[in-house]
Amino acid sequence: MKYKKITQLTQANADQIARKWHYSGQYDFYNMENDPEDFEEIITSRLRGNKYYQVLDDKDELVGYFCLERLSEKKVEIGLGLRPDLTGQGFGLNFVKEIEAFVQKNFNYKMILLSVASFNKRAIKVYQRAGFKKEGSKMQKSNDGIYEFINLTKKI
Repeated sequence: MKYKKITQLTQANADQIARKWHYSGQYDFYNMENDPEDFEEIITSRLRGNKYYQVLDDKDELVGYFCLERLSEKKVEIGLGLRPDLTGQGFGLNFVKEIEAFVQKNFNYKMILLSVASFNKRAIKVYQRAGFKKEGSKMQKSNDGIYEFINLTKKI
């Protein structure tokens, strides 16, 4: 899949992600309705600020999104999501690489951090194939519970 452009996340697409994107099986953990804090952040323009981006294909259809959370002058954490019907089909690696290229081109960060639920072996494998290295784990509050998240980093 070729990604045409990355732009600021529009309100219409934020609503689509929050209200219509539904992952199946164990991945329903990532449905926005399951985490009220994430849901409110993505649908509320003021909370979303300018840190959310949309990834569109060559037909201007939404294929994914990502959020950049500045951790320091040189380090950024990226949260991301691929449209549910596109997951598990081999698109993840290129999706991650497109986001990384965008960050390199538009910002001065030298390190990217990804934090992923430990059960999400599929995403961890993609991130490692993209050159990210495991840097330990942390217990984190999410979806009304405490879950283990694996931290992965990459120097860019």
